[in-house]
Amino acid sequence: MKTWLITLACCLSAAAAPAFAQGQPQSDVSKQIINAPTPETFNVYGLSTKPAVVKDKNVQGGRALRVPIAGGGDQPWSVGLISSINQPVKKGDKLVAAVWARAEKLPEGATTAKIATIQVGLAKEPYTTVFKGEAEVGSEWKMVHVVGVADRDYAVGDISVSLHLATAKQVLDIGPILLLDLNK
Repeated sequence: MKTWLITLACCLSAAAAPAFAQGQPQSDVSKQIINAPTPETFNVYGLSTKPAVVKDKNVQGGRALRVPIAGGGDQPWSVGLISSINQPVKKGDKLVAAVWARAEKLPEGATTAKIATIQVGLAKEPYTTVFKGEAEVGSEWKMVHVVGVADRDYAVGDISVSLHLATAKQVLDIGPILLLDLNK
């Protein structure tokens, strides 16, 4: 676990640069994780069978969720996954959602696979988005992330990280997903 936390800290230093520039000490990144980051904990929806957790020494943590997607269209949210938070968030907290992902099988003729949405939002109706982004991944593991600020206080379970994956016929491997609260 320590190796991927160091990798994450290095990759996200730009997101936290203003705090470091103001002379605030760097904290232990593991204390900033406010969700259960392991693939076994993700809630997957839109598939007829539960996706398998596969071992892969090339991803941080050594395991990934293999998500086969039958096709894409105008409803990328029809297949996705959710990672719930386990700590409260305060208004103004700077949040980073970091995802390790790769395409185990790319869409026909493509060199990358698209993750339509990586978002932090309400975990219940009306599923309002706090912040979001998108990403493209190839056949090699890549950490992608989105950054935002909490618009209000959220209790445990009020918000989650979600990925919308139905963009094409493809197989995606999703490794750890971390939601970090940089104010912790």
